[in-house]
Amino acid sequence: MRELSQDTPTLFDAPPPENISHARDFVRWCCSFGNSFRNSPDIANLRYWAHKNKIKIKERSETEILESARAAFLRRIDQLMRKSQPLN
Repeated sequence: MRELSQDTPTLFDAPPPENISHARDFVRWCCSFGNSFRNSPDIANLRYWAHKNKIKIKERSETEILESARAAFLRRIDQLMRKSQPLN
């Protein structure tokens, strides 16, 4: 049995690095299904999202943000696929 308190952030935890935070927000924007679906976390979408939200991203940080965003995007798609499958 795993300890649940290990998964829960506290007030004393350091905030996530800015690049990780940007990646999460970017994936949330990319996964807007319906009329506002943005396709995928690629460089063009990242730059558009950053410009639209007035976020300055250094060119060397783009790769790290995209790597984190792609992993989060795949997890998000996997979760959505699991929800859509009927239970046996």
